[in-house]
Amino acid sequence: MAEQRRHGIGILGLGVMGREMAASLQRHPRFRVVGAYDPAPTMAMDVPRVASPERLAESPEVDCLYVASPPAHHAAGVALAVRHRKAVLCEKPLAPTRDGAEAMRNRVESAGLPAAVNFYFAAAEAAVRLRRLAADGALGEIRSARLILRFKAWPRPWQSAAGAWLSSAAEGGFTREVCSHFLFQAGRMFGPGRCAMRRLERGAAGTETAIAARIAYRDVTLEIDGAIGGAVDDYNRFEVIGSKGRAALVDWERLEYDGPANSLTPIISMLDALADMLDGRTHELAQFAEGAAVVDLIETMLA
Repeated sequence: MAEQRRHGIGILGLGVMGREMAASLQRHPRFRVVGAYDPAPTMAMDVPRVASPERLAESPEVDCLYVASPPAHHAAGVALAVRHRKAVLCEKPLAPTRDGAEAMRNRVESAGLPAAVNFYFAAAEAAVRLRRLAADGALGEIRSARLILRFKAWPRPWQSAAGAWLSSAAEGGFTREVCSHFLFQAGRMFGPGRCAMRRLERGAAGTETAIAARIAYRDVTLEIDGAIGGAVDDYNRFEVIGSKGRAALVDWERLEYDGPANSLTPIISMLDALADMLDGRTHELAQFAEGAAVVDLIETMLA
């Protein structure tokens, strides 16, 4: 069997996510990090630094740009990728506004380039198995879903070096940063949704300290209860209730389900899915249309 090609990745942004992704890419046999750009000095990394985003995008060794800058800068990174005919993987949320996300979706769809949004639950094992349980009918008719989010403080301690944008009302807050992952999961399971109710409390910085919302899907209603408070840095629980049983995605990685096992088909990793995208094969990564739909819900909730 012929050796598979290694794809060259250029990274825009070396904050928390950019550094984490760089390390993961360097360990994966299908990728190599060609270079990275960040306007601020960052901790030493075994990644070549380039002088400008343009220099990175124009490199013939770069097959895909990973856009890991703060959300307000995502559009510029995606436009750069399109201009240089590069595939693109963009962090979520796509943009801090509905119009911005819609414009980015239209741009990549018109360009016809491989493009995806980095929602963790697209290829995470527990999230994929929950989707399969629902799709296979193991839970029966899905009747409702609930999401609980709790944070001891915002930003979370491990995000302290990520930048002030996480605390800003313009780009940050836990609804954009965390709730968006679960709205992606809900969209994959239930289809398009609309915000039917929302109640919001904001702190001195302008970001939300508590949110309650109801998202109406075609056959399912999702109740959201998020707040800053308690003794745990990060707690989340996404529970799906059906006529035959229930299952929950807990703390990102754990699937709570006591019924019969669903499909044991192997679940590939996010980076394996990225390799599939760049190889021109079908993949599980989130489409820009899905990312824009999540932004529409999030910004409606925060309006």
